[in-house]
Amino acid sequence: MPNISVIIPTFNRADMVCRCVQSILDTGWPKLEIIVVDDCSPDDTATKIKEKFGTTVKYTRNAKNSFTTVSRNNGAKIATGDYLFFLDDDNIVDKDIISEMVKAFEENPKLGLVAPMAIHMRPGKSNVIWSLGSDFNRWTSQPKDNCPNLPIADLPENPKSYPTSYHPNAFMVPRKVFDEVGGFDETYIQIYEESDFGWKIGEAGYEEIVLTTARTQHCGFLEPGCVPELRQLGIERPFRAYCFARNRLRFARRHFNLLQILSVTLVFAPLSAAYYVLVALRNKRSDVAWSYFKGTLRGILCLN
Repeated sequence: MPNISVIIPTFNRADMVCRCVQSILDTGWPKLEIIVVDDCSPDDTATKIKEKFGTTVKYTRNAKNSFTTVSRNNGAKIATGDYLFFLDDDNIVDKDIISEMVKAFEENPKLGLVAPMAIHMRPGKSNVIWSLGSDFNRWTSQPKDNCPNLPIADLPENPKSYPTSYHPNAFMVPRKVFDEVGGFDETYIQIYEESDFGWKIGEAGYEEIVLTTARTQHCGFLEPGCVPELRQLGIERPFRAYCFARNRLRFARRHFNLLQILSVTLVFAPLSAAYYVLVALRNKRSDVAWSYFKGTLRGILCLN
C-alpha cells in the first residue's frame, strides 16, 4: 500500500482548510501525510490547524506571500509519499477518493496524472459537474471541458474515466513523475501553472485521466468583495487578471506550434482582452480592466 502525501495550499481560509483536512482524514487511508502550506495568512489558520489536528498534519508557512505555484512546490519538497495529491483548500473530498485514484495507477502504469471529478457545491451551481477533463483549442487557446455544468444525475454510468491534458483544483501524480517534469513552473505565479504542469506530463509520454468514481465537492470559494461574474471568469482581483492574460500567451508559446501561436497572439488574445476589459468595466472594476489589458500587452511582447 503506497504512502500518500496530500499537499494543500491555503491563504486566509482557516475554517475552510480545516474542513478540507478533516475530509481527507475521513477517507481512512492508512498511510497518509497531510501537508498544509500556509501562504502567509493573516488570519488564525496556524492556530486552528494546530489546535484541531496537532501533529497529525504537517503545517508549514511560506517565507513570504508567494501564491499557489510556490506553495505546491514547497509542499512537495517536504513530502515523503509515493504519490502526491495536490488539493485546493475549498474542497470536501469523498471517502473513497484516494483509494480510487491509487487503484487507477496500479491498473495502468502508463498513467502520469489521475484526478477526481469535481462537483460544484455553491449557490446556483449545486450538484453539477465543474471539471471532468480539460484541454485547449490550440488556435484560440480557449479551454474545452468535458460535460461542463452537467447535472450529476444525468452523468452516464460509462465511461468511468475521461482523458484530460491537465486538471485544476485536485489531482494526484506519482512522485517520480513530479520529479521528472520538474514540478510546477514558478514563473507563472498563478493561473496556467496547472495547465503547464499537465501538459509537461503528457509531453513526457504519460496518460492523464479524470475518474467519475473519485469525487470531490468543490465549494467555489467567493472572497468578500469579489464580483461573482469576474470570479467566474477567473479575474476577480487585479494581479490575478494580469497573470491570467500574460500566462495565456506564455502557455501558448511553450506548447503550441508556430501557426497556432500566431493565431492566439495576433487574433484571439486581443479579442479576449477586449471582452474581459469590457466585462470588468461593466462591473465598475477599472483596476481589473487595466490589469488584464497590461497582462495581454506584456504577454504579446514576451515580458514578465
